[in-house]
Amino acid sequence: MFIFFIIMAKKVKKLSGRNFALTIILGVFVAIMVVSLFNLVVDYVYESPQYDDYCRGTDTMGPYPVKYGMSNEACGNCTFSNSLQQATDQCYQGGGIPLYDYDDKGCTMAIRECNMCQKNYEDDMKAYNRSTFFVFALIGFALIVAGLFIHLLLVQIITMPAGAFLVIEAAVKNFDDKLLVIIVFSLLIIAAVMLALKKLK
Repeated sequence: MFIFFIIMAKKVKKLSGRNFALTIILGVFVAIMVVSLFNLVVDYVYESPQYDDYCRGTDTMGPYPVKYGMSNEACGNCTFSNSLQQATDQCYQGGGIPLYDYDDKGCTMAIRECNMCQKNYEDDMKAYNRSTFFVFALIGFALIVAGLFIHLLLVQIITMPAGAFLVIEAAVKNFDDKLLVIIVFSLLIIAAVMLALKKLK
């Protein structure tokens, strides 16, 4: 963004106050639309994982209290099972959701399945965020470079802030993978500064 302001400062001298203000307003408005359009296109072409597609109808209730929708009195006071609680804790620690078998009274007897839908969803979401990180970062960088080399002020006001916002959005989407973000951002910053210095000579 600092590079953007240096370039803008050089352009201001060539425009009257009114024309410059209108150019800024129009450029910012179009830049917002470009970012929104790009987000919509990416979401349409490459949909993000949806939680309901993985864990629809999964009962996340623990073994105690008793079966969902039944009171303890109706079940005849279910007894505590230490082994069942340990199995439940182990399932949760592994990233799963325990699904239970119930007896005739509605009391939990055992874990029928340690459903890994939550973990599968989180793993696929991380992979999705990693993929979209590269897409947003590269397109954002391309827009910044375009703004550096296109001489029209309006196009620069559109492309450079839109590109910077997309690069920032890329980092936010993949902030769990900090090392990857640091490496890619460092490379993009170095490349952008080198291009800017070459352009401003």
